[in-house]
Amino acid sequence: MKKLGILKKIDILNNYSIKTKLLIIYAFCVLIPMIVTNSIVYLTIRNNEVKEQKVNMEHAIDRVKYNLGSVLDDCVLVSNHLHSDITLNDFVNERYDNLLSYYDKYNFLLRNNVINYYYNSQHVYQVTIYTDNDTISNSNNFIKLTPEIRKSDWYKQFQCNKDNMTISVYYDKDIKEYSTNNTARTISITRKLDKLGDKHENILKIDVDYNVILKNILNEKMEGNLYVCNKNFILFSNKTPQVGSKEFDTIESIEEKDVKLNGSFKLKVANEEWNIIVTSNEVNPLLKIVEKKEILFGLIIFNLLLPTIIITLVSHSIRHRVTLLGVYLGKVENEEFSIIECSEGKDEIGKLVRSYNLMVLKIKDLIEVVFKRDAEKQRLELAKKQAELKALQSQVNPHFLFNTLESIRMRSLIKEEIETAEIIEKLSILLRKTINWGEDYITIEDEMIFVENYLQIQKYRFGDKLSFNFYIMEECKILKIPKLSILSFVENACVHGIEEVSHNASVGIAVYKDDTDLFIEISDTGNGIPKNELKLIKDRLSNAKIEMLSESKSTGVLNTYMRLQMYCNNNMKFEMDSILKEGTVVTIQINHDELRK
Repeated sequence: MKKLGILKKIDILNNYSIKTKLLIIYAFCVLIPMIVTNSIVYLTIRNNEVKEQKVNMEHAIDRVKYNLGSVLDDCVLVSNHLHSDITLNDFVNERYDNLLSYYDKYNFLLRNNVINYYYNSQHVYQVTIYTDNDTISNSNNFIKLTPEIRKSDWYKQFQCNKDNMTISVYYDKDIKEYSTNNTARTISITRKLDKLGDKHENILKIDVDYNVILKNILNEKMEGNLYVCNKNFILFSNKTPQVGSKEFDTIESIEEKDVKLNGSFKLKVANEEWNIIVTSNEVNPLLKIVEKKEILFGLIIFNLLLPTIIITLVSHSIRHRVTLLGVYLGKVENEEFSIIECSEGKDEIGKLVRSYNLMVLKIKDLIEVVFKRDAEKQRLELAKKQAELKALQSQVNPHFLFNTLESIRMRSLIKEEIETAEIIEKLSILLRKTINWGEDYITIEDEMIFVENYLQIQKYRFGDKLSFNFYIMEECKILKIPKLSILSFVENACVHGIEEVSHNASVGIAVYKDDTDLFIEISDTGNGIPKNELKLIKDRLSNAKIEMLSESKSTGVLNTYMRLQMYCNNNMKFEMDSILKEGTVVTIQINHDELRK
C-alpha cells in the first residue's frame, strides 16, 4: 500500500509540461552544481594559467632583448673597427690619377683583409662604403654617392639623425627585383667615415643579417604572437616565417585588445627604442581541468548523486508512455494501424499520444481514397500521352499539303506551264507516302527522298533563285528518325526564308555523326529571323506543350520539335541560330543511346 501511494505521487508529474520538467532538471542537476563547483575550479585554474602565461612572456621578452643586443653589438663592433681603420680611411679619401693606381691600392686593401675580415661575423650581411670621391670606381663594397642614393630611405634617415650612428629601417626594392634568395627588409647601422677629416663625404653602412634575428624570433615557441617594432613598423614577428620579400607591416595591424605584455629595447648605438610586444588569446582554463584529476573526480561524484535522484523521478513520468508510443509507431512502419490505450496524461507526451490516435483514424479513412486517386491519375496520364501522339501525327499532313498545293496553284495560274504535270507527279508520290502514315519512324535515307522531292517542287516554283545541296554520311542513312522531321525544317526554310528574298538563295542539309551523337544541320541563306522573333520561337520551343498546337496558327516547327523530343525521351539538344538578311541554321543533336532505344 505504501508503495502504491508513492507511485501515485510520482504519477502527478505526468500533468506537468515537459518544459517544467526540464527546468527542474536544469536547476537541480546542472545550474546549481555548475555555478558552485565550476566557478571555483575555473577561477583557480584561470589565475594560475594567467600567472604562468605572464612569466613565460617575460622570459621570452628577456631572451629577445638578449639576442637583439648580441646581434646589434656585434655589428656595431664591426662598424667601430672599420671607422678607426687608418688604411681604409686613407683609401676612400685619396685622389687617384688613373684607374691603374686605384686598382693597385684597391688590391692592396683586399690583400690586407681590411673589409673582408669582418664578414667572419655571422650577424653582418653587407658592408658598404658610400663616397663622393669621384676617382673611386663602384665595386662590391665601394659605391659612389649619386643623386639617386641620396633620395633613398636609409640616406634620408641618416641625414635627419644628428647622432654619431643611425639605425635605418627600410624596404630595399632593388633586392626584391634582382635577388631571389635574400630578404628585401633591411636594417642598417650607418655612420660617417671621417677618421681623417671631412675632405669627402664618406658613409659607412653595415647591413644587419635580417634572417639571423628573424630565426631567433621564430625559435620562441609560444602560444601567442611576438612582435619587435619601432615607431612605425613591425620589424620582426614569429607569426609568419617567410616575410623577407614583403614590405614591413605597420604597427596599426596589431590589435590593442590582444596585447598582453609590452617591453622596450634601448639601442646603444642611437637614440632609438624598439618595443617588444606579446599578444595572445584569452586564457582557456578548461584545457587545464583534465590535469587536475583529484578535483575532477570529486566534481564528478558530487554532480552525479543529485542528478541521479532528480532524473530518476522525472524519467519515470516519461519512460513508459514514450516506450509505448515507440512500439506503436513501429507497427505503423509495418502498415499496422492500432489505437494506443493507456493513461495519456495532460503534458506534451499525452497530447502526442492523442494526436497519434487521431492520425491512425484518419489514415484508415483516407488510405482507400488515396489509392483510388493515384490509380485514376495514372490512367489519365496514359490517356493524355496517347492523345498527344495522335494530335501530333494528325497535324503533320494537313499543314504540309496546304503549303505545297498552294505553291503549285500559284505557279500554274501565273505561268500556265505544262511542266506542272511533273511537279504534280512528285507531289502525288509525297501524298501517297504521307496519307498512308504507317510507322512514325523511317530511315534517314527515306526521309531525304521526301526532302529531295519537296525541294524539286520548290525549285519549280522559285526557278534558279533556289539551289540545294546534301551531305549524308553513309553510316547515317540506316538510322531511324520521326517521319518528316527534316522535311518540316526544310519547308520552314523555303516558306519563311527563301520566299521573302529577291536574290538567289540555297538550302543545305548535312547529316553526320561522331562517337557519341548524331548531328542533323538544316541551313539556308534566306531572309533570316529578327532577334526578338527568334527569342520568342526559342521560348516557345523550350516550354512546348501539346495545348500550344491548337492555339498557334503555325505549328510545323513546334510539331516536329515535340515529336523529336518524345522520340529522344526529352534528351535532344536543339539549336536555332539566325542572322537577319543572311540566313538561318538549325542543329539537332541526338545521342546514339537514344537512337538505339
